[in-house]
Amino acid sequence: MSVQEDFRKKNKQVNIKALFDILMGIIYAGVGGILLASDLIGLDITFPPPEAVKIFGAAAFIYGCFRIFRGIKTYNIVQ
Repeated sequence: MSVQEDFRKKNKQVNIKALFDILMGIIYAGVGGILLASDLIGLDITFPPPEAVKIFGAAAFIYGCFRIFRGIKTYNIVQ
């Protein structure tokens, strides 16, 4: 085994799409979690009705979890 082959094995390509999915999933899940817990943390959102805030928060949290799952799955397939 040459040094060049050994170097290629150690430096695998980073899948940007997988990392972007994971990062955006964390952001979506975080925002969704904050919106779901807005009553508990004292965040006063006045414009949309509280029910709409909870529904959007739940949808954002679920979508964020999906993006994290898809990113991890894509990252593991590439390696």
